[in-house]
Amino acid sequence: MNIPRWLAGVAKALLLVSIPVILIATPLYVFITPGFIRHEYAQKGFPPSIRFNDAERLRLSDTIIRYLRGRASLESMASMPTDAGIVALRPEETQHLVDVKGVMDGFFVVHGIALGLALICLVLLGFSAQRSLIPALLRRGAWITVVVIALVVMASFINFDVFFTRFHEIFFKANSWLFYEDDTLIQLYPLPLWQDVVWKIGVVVLLELGIVYGLSFALARWSWGGQPQSARGEMG
Repeated sequence: MNIPRWLAGVAKALLLVSIPVILIATPLYVFITPGFIRHEYAQKGFPPSIRFNDAERLRLSDTIIRYLRGRASLESMASMPTDAGIVALRPEETQHLVDVKGVMDGFFVVHGIALGLALICLVLLGFSAQRSLIPALLRRGAWITVVVIALVVMASFINFDVFFTRFHEIFFKANSWLFYEDDTLIQLYPLPLWQDVVWKIGVVVLLELGIVYGLSFALARWSWGGQPQSARGEMG
């Protein structure tokens, strides 16, 4: 069974768009976890909190992370107390976390859509006359991802403050993400944490790229029927 050439062309284009989205968004499932925050807090030289002890800091952060991942209610997060018995978050901080969850949920939805599209496109191309191009398409998608993630990481290294500001200006209302040094969000998640997040996401994406490249070369050696084949072909 062969699909129309135009449909194969659409599948190729969508696959190339989907691959970078999948590879860049997947690390969110690793980094937005209590475990990752614990890892960061344990790093040598990580800034201590001037308001919270270590156990209190972890407790408050765990509740926030659970909220962001949909495992705790807004009410439980907004009302969580410090060890001193006062509400940990100011209303402005709570609202920012609501905004953050909205952005994150959007990323997760887009990731799921991209993953579904990529699988559909691979199946369609597998039944097309251009199935031998799949390995090359996977590698091209990987290189597009390399360019995107390299630009992001380089921008963060050149001037992280500007990078951090521009990122927030894209996704959040003006100044809604600015807080005082002794606010809970700054005490839990200081700037060095976000600097770590950027380059560690880059490392995880590189590992993903290695997997995609390995898969592409494995597919290049075998046709869908199990016979050796060439990966050469026109990309048009």
